[in-house]
Amino acid sequence: MADAPNDVASLASSAYQQALEVIASVEPRIADATRQELVDQRGSLKLIASENYASLPVLMTMGTWFSDKYAEGTVGHRFYAGCQNVDTVESVAAEHARALFGAEYAYVQPHSGIDANLVAYWSILAHRVESPALERLGAKNVNELSESDWETLRKSFAEQRVMGMSLDVGGHLTHGFRPNISGKMFHQRSYGTHPETQLIDYDKLLADAR
Repeated sequence: MADAPNDVASLASSAYQQALEVIASVEPRIADATRQELVDQRGSLKLIASENYASLPVLMTMGTWFSDKYAEGTVGHRFYAGCQNVDTVESVAAEHARALFGAEYAYVQPHSGIDANLVAYWSILAHRVESPALERLGAKNVNELSESDWETLRKSFAEQRVMGMSLDVGGHLTHGFRPNISGKMFHQRSYGTHPETQLIDYDKLLADAR
């Protein structure tokens, strides 16, 4: 059993080479670029928060028939039929997450950092803007609003403000920058660090927020 990890790595490497041969039979330039990316990753270290270094088994898992699936919803509660195998994968992933973090519950689904940040923004908007408006207007959901009330609520979404760390000190595009959808959603202002201490000046941050 001690040799099992090495056996897995060897099998994965062999399968990886076979996959490259399949790719090369269709488009050799893509196969070459894929090989070169592996060389580049092994030859340099990129400290970008949104990048990761996945093992061959993980890479191979991401390149299976699950790539064909659209599985909106949660385990056992999908919007479409035929997602039972996706349910299995996400259930196993949640099981590993609970064991890894010692958590009673875990929720695992594919997400990007941008999606996660936008979900957080909309959660705050729903709690601080949408819910009070619905309560004030006596509506259960936005579909019950008149066209006039809906337009008023939509404008209030667009008038919200957000502060985020500037890009040059480690901020992210989702911190309200114009090229990102968050910059189109919010009136944005950035904050950074002190040029000498490289620390956040919280007094200035508070003043700017006010």
